[in-house]
Formats: sequence, C-alpha cells, structure tokens
Amino acid sequence: MEPPSPAGKTLTLLADRSHAGKRLDAALSGLFPGYSRSALARAVKSGLVLVDGLPARPSTRVRAGQRIDFTPPGTPGAAPLPAPGIPLRILHEDASIIVVDKQPGLAVHPGAGTPGPTLAGAVLALHPELSSVGDPARPGIVHRLDKDTSGIIVMARTREALESLREAFAGRLARKRYLAFAKGLPPLTGRIDSPVSRHPARRHRMAAGLPGGRQALTTWRVLRSFPATGVSLLSMQLHTGRTHQARVHLASAGFPVLGDPLYGPGQKAFLKAFPSLAALVGRQLLHARRLSIPHPAGGRASYAAPWPEDFVAVCRELARLETA
Repeated sequence: MEPPSPAGKTLTLLADRSHAGKRLDAALSGLFPGYSRSALARAVKSGLVLVDGLPARPSTRVRAGQRIDFTPPGTPGAAPLPAPGIPLRILHEDASIIVVDKQPGLAVHPGAGTPGPTLAGAVLALHPELSSVGDPARPGIVHRLDKDTSGIIVMARTREALESLREAFAGRLARKRYLAFAKGLPPLTGRIDSPVSRHPARRHRMAAGLPGGRQALTTWRVLRSFPATGVSLLSMQLHTGRTHQARVHLASAGFPVLGDPLYGPGQKAFLKAFPSLAALVGRQLLHARRLSIPHPAGGRASYAAPWPEDFVAVCRELARLETA
C-alpha cells in the first residue's frame, strides 16, 4: 500500500500488489504497528474502516487498487455538525432505520474538502441520538451516493440495525436500481461484468477492466431513446457496490452518464449543440430510484424515490426536441 495520507483525521490508503490477498486486519497491522491486530479488527467491526466506500470485515481480502478509508481507534474523524436548515425528503422511518431521498449537491458525510453541510448533519438535527451509532464521522451510514447523485439512502438508528444493514450490503442482499440519462443509444438491454479499481494515474477516478480490480456487475435496460439528440434513459441494476460503479461502467461501454464531468469527455461540446437541454443539465444525471433490503426488524422492505425535478425537465425537453 502507499503510505497513508491524512484526509482530515481519516487516513486514505491505496492498496498495491504487495498487500493483495491479505486479510484487511493483517494489511492494516503492517501499516500501523502501534495498534494490535485485534484492535484493528475491532476498528473494522466498528465501522472505522471502509473499503471502496463500503463497510468491510476483518477477514475481507484486500485487492490491489482498492481505496481504504481508516479512522484510527481513539482518533475520531470530523463528526458532522447538526444542520437544521437543510430540507430533507424522508421516505420512511421507524425504530430501526431512516430512508431519505438525497438531493443532488449534498455530500453524504464530511470528508476531505467536504466539511459540510452534509446529509448526516441534516439527519442529526432531527435525530441527535444517531451520533452514537457507528463511526461519529458517518453516523448510521452504511452506504453512500456521490455528492451530485440523487436518490435513496438508508441510515441505521441503532447499533443493532447498523450491523444488520452492514451484513446485508456486504452480502449483496441489498438490491439497488438507478435511473440514468446516458449519452448515446445503447442496445435495449446490456450487461457489464468488468472489475473496477482505482485509476493508476488519476487517483480521484476509478477505472474498469484493469487487472487486480474488484469484480463488478451492472445490467441495464433502455426505458426510452431520443434519437434526435442521441440520448437514452436507462434503468440500471447495480449487482455490486463499487465506488463510481454506474458512472465508470457506462463510460467504459461508450455511454457515459449525461452531465458527468469526470467520466463523460466531450460533454460540454455535446450540450452546446442543444442549448435548451444544456440549460437543464447541471450535474451527472444519475438517480438512485429503488432500494430493497432485508429490514433489521425482519422481512424484506422496498423503497422508491420519486423522479427529481431536473430529470422530469430533461425528459420533457428531450421529448420536445424529438418533434422540433
């Protein structure tokens, strides 16, 4: 692994081949000899370690190119401040969980260069007790969305619910479906089974298809095509949960998410040809539409987030351009 670099009080580690195949707790103990392996295993179980943005287990095998976010035991990360002024669309809440429809432009939790406001802070303003659920820097959080991706996030209200949800996501028992406007006209159905790893040269990006990446599977079906502009509306299922998976997979297939500044080269030139459309595309048009999970209290629960306003506006404009 590369030497860890501080990101606030959280350390970001990038795995290389020298640690590939090792257990996560073993890899961490080699880098942090001041902590025992058992202490590091407890840190992993407490949610202080994320692998590619998701909770892991001490026995998780490390792969080259993975990003590991680690808040050392006894050194809490930057806890989010309660933010009562942020409007929240709560889809469901009960004694175990809160399900929120996150708006675009809002980070899920504080991070390097993202002190706030955050979704975590907004939820803490309503439920201060979440500050004691898991990592104080990520209270109740078991999965994330990119800042400019909208849609469903589930948060745990108790430690028991947090552990249950972690196991569900780690075991791929959570079913996630997204909506995306893609630049291009892909086949009516498609499947991308390609590993995802950190880009070897541009560390803020991910890459698909490189050796040593983590297995990742995305399937899609076209809901509607707009040939006049060369844009398609897709329903996507993410069978795995890798960092930037939907964005990097679609881009690797030649159909980047419309408005994606990181994986969609030529977007500005493309949108310049359609000024009325460009005026409506202010972010990557990716939306976490549905989530189905094993509920911590038992049974299975499904939730749906309505279309965001910009999706509705873009769809109407694309339809108008078809008949113009």
